Amino acid sequence: MKQLPFFLLLLCSLFFVSTRGLHSAQQQDPTYMLRGRVLGGDTNQPLVNASITVDRANVSSVTNQDGYFSIRVPVSTRNSSLVIRHLGYENREVPIITLIDNPNNHIMLIPASIELSEVEVVSGDGTKLVQEALLRIPQNYPDDPSMMVAFYRESVKKGSRHISLVEAVLDIYKASYRSYSNDQSRIYIGRKATDISPRDTVLMKFQGGISDALMLDIAKNPEIVFGTDGTEYEYHIDGLISINNEPHYVISFTPRQGIPHILFRGTIYLEAQSLAFARMEFNMNVEDRKDAANIFIRRKPSRMRVEVTNAQYVVDFTESNGKWFFNYSATEVGFRVRWTNRFFGLFATTYTIGSEIAITDRYANNVVRFPRNERIRSTDVIAEKVEHFLDPDFWGEYNVIEPDQEITDAIKRLSGKLQRRE
Repeated sequence: MKQLPFFLLLLCSLFFVSTRGLHSAQQQDPTYMLRGRVLGGDTNQPLVNASITVDRANVSSVTNQDGYFSIRVPVSTRNSSLVIRHLGYENREVPIITLIDNPNNHIMLIPASIELSEVEVVSGDGTKLVQEALLRIPQNYPDDPSMMVAFYRESVKKGSRHISLVEAVLDIYKASYRSYSNDQSRIYIGRKATDISPRDTVLMKFQGGISDALMLDIAKNPEIVFGTDGTEYEYHIDGLISINNEPHYVISFTPRQGIPHILFRGTIYLEAQSLAFARMEFNMNVEDRKDAANIFIRRKPSRMRVEVTNAQYVVDFTESNGKWFFNYSATEVGFRVRWTNRFFGLFATTYTIGSEIAITDRYANNVVRFPRNERIRSTDVIAEKVEHFLDPDFWGEYNVIEPDQEITDAIKRLSGKLQRRE
C-alpha cells in the first residue's frame, strides 16, 4: 500500500532566530464586526465548529468550544446573509443587517430530518457502499483540470510552544480526476515566524507540507488510504446525517484483524444519492508501533529515539453543479523524542507538526501548468522556501501570525486578497 509521503528532518543543533511581526499601514475596505453564539435547537447546547460563511462572498469563520463566533464582513455585504452550517442540523441564513451592533445574538439550528425514502435504507456492512463510491469518483469529480487559490498554514510545536509558523497564499493547478497527472502548486505570497531558544537542541523541519496537503485529496489519490481495492478494511454503516441539508451515510472503517502493517481508521461521509466522498476524518494506527517513525522521519541523529504518538487527518469537499471539489485538508502528527545517552532516556520532549490548506477561490479558464522552476516540490521545506516570497504590504492589518487562530478566521481577515488575481 502507498504510504502518506510525510517527511521530517530532525537535526541536532543550536539555533538562534528572532521573531518579528510584519507591519503595514495599508488601508482595507470598511467592515462590520459580527458576533453571536450558535446553539442546537434540540439540546440548547453550543455547537462547536459550526461553519459561518457570508452568502456569495469569500468570508468565513467557525464557532469556538462554547459556540461563539466573530466574523468581520465588508460593508458591501450589509444586505446579504450569514449562512450557518453544522453536521446534523439544517442550514440557517441570518440577515447580516440584524446582527450589526448586536453582540448577544443566540442563533438556534434546527435538527435536520432525513427523508429515508429518498435513499436506500441500509445498515451493517458498508463495504459495497465504499467500493461503489470509489468506482464513481470519475463521474462525481471534475473531468477537466482547474485553477485554485488557497490559504496554507503549517506549524511546528515543542510541547505547547510554537517554534515555527508559516502562512502562504498559493496558486494551484488541480489536475483532472480522470487523469494520472499530479496537482501542482506555487507560492504567491508567504511569511514565517520562528521562536527558537538557545536551549533547543533539536531543530525540527517539516518537509513537503504543501505537496502532502494536496495529496490528502483521497478522491484524487484513493490509494493512499484504500490501497488498490480497499479490502484491507472493515466498513460499518453507523447511520445517516444531514450535511448542507442533504443526507449522508456515516461509515466507520478499521483495519481487518491480522494485517501487520500500519493502516488507517476513521469515518467516511458519503453523499447518499451520488455516493461522493464529502468528508473524511481518519488517523493512522501508530500507537505502540516502533516502526511508525520510519514513515515520517527522513534523518535524525543516531542517539535519538523517536516515537510517533498520533497521526490525524481531515479532508473536506464541496459540491457545485453536480461535481465535488477538494476544499480543505488538515494534518496533525505528534512525536515523543528522547536521547539514549541523557538521563538514561527517562526524559522526553514532545513535538507536533500540523498543516492546513483551505481553497478560497477556483476558476476554469486560463488553466495552465506552472513552469518547473515555480512548482513546489515534495522535498521542499516550506519554512525555508517562503523566505523568497515575503511582502509585508500584502498582509495589511493582519500583520502578525497568530498561532491559535482558526484558519477560517485568518482567511476572513484577508478576504478579498485570497481570490483570483488578474
